[in-house]
Amino acid sequence: MKIVIPSVARKELNERFIIFLALLLSLSTTAYPQQTVHDIIKIDSCPDITLLEEPELYVGDDLFSLINGGAEVYHEYGFVEVLACKMQTKQGSEVKCEIYDMGSQESAWGIYSFTATSKAIPFNAGTEGRSGQGFSQFIKGRFMVYLHYETLDSDELQYFAGCIAANIENDTPQPELMINVASGAENAQKTLYFLGNLGMSNVYSFHYKDVFGFNEGAAAVYPDKKVLLLNYPDEIQCLEHYNSARDFFMNSSKYHDQRSLRGSFHIKDRKEQQIDCYFENTFLVIFISSGEQDLNQMRKRIVDSMQ
Repeated sequence: MKIVIPSVARKELNERFIIFLALLLSLSTTAYPQQTVHDIIKIDSCPDITLLEEPELYVGDDLFSLINGGAEVYHEYGFVEVLACKMQTKQGSEVKCEIYDMGSQESAWGIYSFTATSKAIPFNAGTEGRSGQGFSQFIKGRFMVYLHYETLDSDELQYFAGCIAANIENDTPQPELMINVASGAENAQKTLYFLGNLGMSNVYSFHYKDVFGFNEGAAAVYPDKKVLLLNYPDEIQCLEHYNSARDFFMNSSKYHDQRSLRGSFHIKDRKEQQIDCYFENTFLVIFISSGEQDLNQMRKRIVDSMQ
C-alpha cells in the first residue's frame, strides 16, 4: 500500500532533518577540535626533552618580526601562525623549534618546496624532511617544523624530530599538481608548488603583476629547462586568463620574437630564453628553455597525467 505524506508534513520533516544534521555537525566539531601548534609542542611523551622557556606565538603580520625577509611568501601560501620555543635534550643540546601552521596540507607543501636549499640532504622525519648545516626541517599535516641548533648528533636529532612529528595527527600527501608537472621527464632538480605570483617568481619572474591569474601552480626545474603547470577552476576561466596573458606578452617590450598560434603563444626574453605557453582545457603548460628543444613528448605526458 502506498503511503502519501501531506506536503505540510513533508516540509516539517525536512526542516527537522536539517536541524538534526546541523546539530550533528556542531557536536562533531566540538568533539574533535582542530589541532593547534600548542598541541604539537606538548612533550609529555618525550622525557628526554625539556622546555627552556615559555613558547612565543606569532600570528598574522607578527611573522615579519620573526623572519628577516620572505614573510610575504608565507602569507601568500596561507600562513596562520607559528609557535617558537627553545628546548633542550637530555645530553644538554639546545634546539630552537618553530612550528608553522600553514592552514592546509597543500600550503605546507608549498612553503616547504619554496624554502628548499641545495645544501640540505633528505632527513627521515614527518612526511618528508631535510637537514643541513645547523638546521633540520620537515612537514606533516598542515604544519612545517624548523629545528635550529649548533651541535646535535644524529641520534638526538632523530629522537627530537620524532617526538614533535608524533604529535602531529595527519600525514601530508604531495599535491597532485606537483606530481603532474614532474611527469614530463625524470630527475627534476627541484619541484615546487605555489599559490600566487610571489611563489612562481621563485621559478621565473614574468612580471611583478599577476599576469596569469592562476588558481594554483607547480613547477619542475631541470638543468636546461623549467616547466610550469598553472591550474584554473574551469575551462572558461582558464581561457580568459590565457587570452589576457597572451595579449600582455604580445605587446610587452620586455619580450621579443612573439608568435601567437591557435592554443599557444611563443616569446623570447632578454636572455634569449624561449618561452612557450599552451592552453589545455583547465590548465596552462609553460616551458622556459635555452636553445632549440623538442618538448612535444614532454608536454603530451604532462597533459595525459592531468586527464
